[in-house]
Amino acid sequence: MPLMQRREFLQVSAGAGAASAISLPAWADTFGTAKAIRQPSKEFLGTLPHLMELAQLPGLGIGVVEDGKAWQHYEGVSSRTTNAPIAPSSLFPAASMGKQFFAFGALLLAEEGKLDLDKPLKKYLDDGGPTGKWSDKITARHVLSHSSGLMNWRDDKDQELTPAFEPGTKFRYSGEGFYCLQRCVEHITGVGFEQWMQDRVIKPLGMKSSTYLWRADGDSRVVAGHRGDEPFYNTEFAKKLFSLIEASGKPLAAWHHEEIVAAMLKDKPEGSKLLPNEISPNAAFSLLTTVEDYSLFLAHVASPRKEDVSPAIRAQISTPTSRINSALGWALGFGIEQEGTQPRYLWQWGDNGGWKNVFLLHQESHTAIVAFTNGDRGMHVNERIVRAATGDEQAAFLWV
Repeated sequence: MPLMQRREFLQVSAGAGAASAISLPAWADTFGTAKAIRQPSKEFLGTLPHLMELAQLPGLGIGVVEDGKAWQHYEGVSSRTTNAPIAPSSLFPAASMGKQFFAFGALLLAEEGKLDLDKPLKKYLDDGGPTGKWSDKITARHVLSHSSGLMNWRDDKDQELTPAFEPGTKFRYSGEGFYCLQRCVEHITGVGFEQWMQDRVIKPLGMKSSTYLWRADGDSRVVAGHRGDEPFYNTEFAKKLFSLIEASGKPLAAWHHEEIVAAMLKDKPEGSKLLPNEISPNAAFSLLTTVEDYSLFLAHVASPRKEDVSPAIRAQISTPTSRINSALGWALGFGIEQEGTQPRYLWQWGDNGGWKNVFLLHQESHTAIVAFTNGDRGMHVNERIVRAATGDEQAAFLWV
């Protein structure tokens, strides 16, 4: 299914403490109001500096898709050291919220008949896949619904990647499962992950800043994470790999998992290993993006048009496949918050230590919100922001 170009987001000129609106497709003008996500009020926005001071939160960016526009608001600074303001150009580490970009691409690949959602991952991987009991049962469907039984990440280079239970029977959040699926997609397409994501999802949707790798202008745009008032970055590996790729002369499409690992271990002692959570580009956590780009993605997913999102994919991302508790579950790639049997919102949180993020999407009204913050207490402020936008409490904040 071809993705339509998203070129409606053209004029963005908001600085710190300012808001702006950018045009979205005409379909966004017609929707119901029940449980729709709205721009937080001016009164609430006026309280943000105080909330941020209480949470020791340096900066944030908010995007709301509603009423035919993607409204944005920026507050605070990208680093306590430089005091550079958060702006539309600010690149936030999306953390786990990069999983949805990849999941959407994987579902498109499945729709084309190239990825079998129910084929064991071990059929695609020659090595480095899951091992042990039940490992030959893990499929893309299990990975995307966090029901593979795999742990989130291994912390021991000699540890086996083994499911703790029969796949499909329980929920267990796993970032490493997503990385396994990333490797499967590389084997299927023959294209390195970053290039494939750029070609399949990021560029077709008109996202101009997003990358799972790094950017040449990254140093001036990436916001620092903060623990309290102390800023830090965790970009050393990505920057080193980016420089290596740039100097190699090899096309980006040639940089698969195997090539990346070999290059990064070249100067290491013999027998050295890298764990998947030490490797980028990584579907599970390494996405760098802007409020504008993430709003473009959410607007596309929220679109009611069949040419944007097929009925099959719409059902796959909104039908719970695994259960967490009475209010929360997971569809293929997206978290689900439910009321009874009816989905209320699609959602995901992102947490890379000093960056705390969240998005919420209401399919019925084609509305959504994304909030990025650069402090370790940012989720407390995110909860207030989402409450102001929905007029409701969200069960997800009790679980993350």
